[in-house]
Amino acid sequence: MTFLRRLTRWETGLLVMIGIVLAVGSATSPGLLSTYNLQTIAINNSVLACLAFGVAPVIIAADIDISVASTLALCGVFMAKLWGGGMDIWLAALLAVGLGGVLGLINGVFVVLLDLPALAVTLGTMGAYTGVAFLILKGAAIVDFPTGLLNLGSGTIAGTQIELSTVVVVGLLLVLTFVVHVSPYGRALFAVGANRQAALFSGVAVTRTRLIAFVIAGMFAALAAVFYLGNYDTAQANIASDQLLPAITAVILGGVSAYGGTGTIPGVALAVILLALLQSALGLAGVSGQAQTIAVGALLIFAIGSGAAIQALPGLGRIARRRVPDSEPTASP
Repeated sequence: MTFLRRLTRWETGLLVMIGIVLAVGSATSPGLLSTYNLQTIAINNSVLACLAFGVAPVIIAADIDISVASTLALCGVFMAKLWGGGMDIWLAALLAVGLGGVLGLINGVFVVLLDLPALAVTLGTMGAYTGVAFLILKGAAIVDFPTGLLNLGSGTIAGTQIELSTVVVVGLLLVLTFVVHVSPYGRALFAVGANRQAALFSGVAVTRTRLIAFVIAGMFAALAAVFYLGNYDTAQANIASDQLLPAITAVILGGVSAYGGTGTIPGVALAVILLALLQSALGLAGVSGQAQTIAVGALLIFAIGSGAAIQALPGLGRIARRRVPDSEPTASP
């Protein structure tokens, strides 16, 4: 790959945008780059990172899952109830991750096996999963989780200022990057997203590939629930209900095409960092939460529009290179 192609990669643009946010944000709010604020940003956005990482394979496969925030809530409530009943917190967390995989599989069965629209299915399960979480807790909340879980959510590695949650999230990033970009499954995933019919004719297990993507989304949503309970020390039926828009935005802003078939997991990670820094800078500048939501929505529209424009450029170039005759051809005498 030439230097010019590296320079024009989507991830390079994200790095430039991160640099701009850092420069402008630190100029208007000097506390943006303080150690305390950076630690707070890292801790508070581990949930967003897990949700975005999980939904990315689904969108790469040209599907969508808007139930991930509700999956997080139900898995968090399930984990809290198990712990409240006397189970070890880590065993409860493991079972919650298993539940997340099952919930993702349920989405996949409806979408992939029954061939129902992914948007409609996951909209329905979003309401269903939230409703089940409300029924379990009956409007109550579970708090005061063990110290080990709280250390995972908001603690640091002994003797350092490195957040434990950040280390775990980076580990998850590396594993998912390998799965999506190195393993045979990842190659199948991109093939399915680019052209489902062609992938089927090429021998790709399209059904299995799509089902696994939904399972991954559910399991990562459950991991996000573990981080949420450790950070905020509370389990409620409506936790993280405001995380869906930032998660989808991070995936699209990270370079994953809304139409499937392209994108990178590292790009999604950079988009998470960009969103986290932007929201922190806006918050320190006194911008309201509603205005921050508008900014995130605008970024989503920008990312979709930019991706569509970049995909159209090669076609525009071919049109421009076509030779257009100056006049209609005449018949030979």
